[in-house]
Amino acid sequence: MNNNAANTIEINNHTVADLMSSNVLCVYEGWTIQRLAEFFLKNEISGAPVIASDHELVGVVSVSDIFRFENADDESKSEALRRCYRDSTGIDIASREDLVNWSKNSQTSCTVHQIMAKQVISVGIDSRLSDVSATMIENDIHRVFVTKNEKIVGIVSALDILRKLPMAQHKKQGHA
Repeated sequence: MNNNAANTIEINNHTVADLMSSNVLCVYEGWTIQRLAEFFLKNEISGAPVIASDHELVGVVSVSDIFRFENADDESKSEALRRCYRDSTGIDIASREDLVNWSKNSQTSCTVHQIMAKQVISVGIDSRLSDVSATMIENDIHRVFVTKNEKIVGIVSALDILRKLPMAQHKKQGHA
């Protein structure tokens, strides 16, 4: 049996509960992009679930979303800023000059809500790691949230799963 087959067998024998982190850091949808970036840096994470003020799960955001916003073309960024302004004030931006002035401070003007993904990919706490891996690949994502009774109880990343593979093989070969 080759090493890949051995690792596949091992990963099939584990559930997400075996390696998930139960310390899930959440961000609020009303945070500015600047606050979000500082939060990611401070906590050395690259993504988090997004919650509303009533703690309802409303999306997911990652460093990639920040980069995508910061590197968006002017028209895309302007449209995001228009939506943000409208959400914040209840009115449309009156003039092009107002939009230009507001866009100069987009990191402090725009919120997580404008850049987050609204679709949250999650798995149940009893899901097998092989199924979790397949979910990540199918959805082209780096992390999934683990739920129990529709509440987030953990998070598992692709890196967490990759770290499990050498450990499983090492134990299988009789190394403690």
